[in-house]
Amino acid sequence: MSKVLIIGTFILLFICGFTNPTDSNDTDFQERGGLNNLFTRLKSQDTVRVAYLGGSITAQPGWRVYSREWLDQQFSETEVVEIHAAIGGTGSPFGAFRLQDHVLRHKPDLVFVEFAVNDSNTDPETITQSMEGIVRQIWEQDPKTDICFVYTIKSDFIEIYESGNLPVSVETMEKIADHYQIPTINFGPEVLRRVNAGKLLFKGDEAAKDTIEVFSPDNVHPYTDSGHKVYHEVFVKAFSQFNSGKTSKLKKHKVKKPLHSTPLVHAKMIDWEALNNQGKLDPVRTDGHAQFDKFTRFFESVGEGQPDDLITFSFKGRAFGFYDVIGPGSGSLIVSVDGEEQVYPRFDPYCTYWRISYKTIGGLSDTLHKVTIRVSDQLLDKEGILAKRNNPLEPIENYKDHNWYLARLLLDGELVD
Repeated sequence: MSKVLIIGTFILLFICGFTNPTDSNDTDFQERGGLNNLFTRLKSQDTVRVAYLGGSITAQPGWRVYSREWLDQQFSETEVVEIHAAIGGTGSPFGAFRLQDHVLRHKPDLVFVEFAVNDSNTDPETITQSMEGIVRQIWEQDPKTDICFVYTIKSDFIEIYESGNLPVSVETMEKIADHYQIPTINFGPEVLRRVNAGKLLFKGDEAAKDTIEVFSPDNVHPYTDSGHKVYHEVFVKAFSQFNSGKTSKLKKHKVKKPLHSTPLVHAKMIDWEALNNQGKLDPVRTDGHAQFDKFTRFFESVGEGQPDDLITFSFKGRAFGFYDVIGPGSGSLIVSVDGEEQVYPRFDPYCTYWRISYKTIGGLSDTLHKVTIRVSDQLLDKEGILAKRNNPLEPIENYKDHNWYLARLLLDGELVD
């Protein structure tokens, strides 16, 4: 069957799903190769480990918590251990770099991957490179680990779905899922069916809930007691179908030829302290820190760089980057790659609070590269930057520093001494 026919058939199924709610399985989930290994383990092992790799929607105490609790209830003789690897504002490119540290070192039996919304402004080639990297890293460590892609929804997707199409991020991930026979669950269509039936309001405040169920307060993040409940209903329907067949012995997943020429299979994170012998950053412990304590589950310390502080390293590979913390007191960086400099601000219109962030720099040849990262002494116009979102520069003393707080180096390749 040609790719054109496959995509055309899928779009037709989507259109049918909106007009006939009783025939919605084809739009809500695709079983493909299924989750045989997961259900075999749930029925035979004392402990099963389930990882949730995603963004802020998965970080909410919503579908992630509900799904784990449901698995606990359905398989009460097995302990379901949750691996919480969701970070707000992050997509699949960063997911590929942090997979080893945040997920694979915990040896999961199932990995949920949720990046459709946060990848909505990412080009298909980058999504393919990243998502394939995630899949192949998982199966390189253990080919018996099951994977399930999960697609959430935001208001920007509504018109696309109702025209019978898929958002670019979802369409791209579906191609990868088809290639590797990975099951997928799409929460969006059921949300839209209820909106179109007048049973659900897509956006509204708490007061609106007195007259109608409200999906979200902001067009993106579902209310945990309503929007996430819809997500959970779709999850239960999908997993009930996935578990309807007979389980067998554990099977190895087949790793096919990659769709992308350079999937992020060697992407990794390296602790900032491993680089500090070639620079000057001061350690700041996150545990108990006024601003950074909430990040302790991800890293125990960050390296603080003040203006003109720098780190230098060499590596062989195609890409690198940094995993850092940005907020009111962060500034900008001057990054030199093989002698060519570029400035990267680490402050944006959302920096009224401290949050995890990252930046990847790719498109390099797979050769040896020398990198210097210097904290710039040029002061940013923080007032002007914050004004883009009508945020005031208050209290002003919180914004006086222009520092850098590095947690990990991101690397698609290997460090060279």
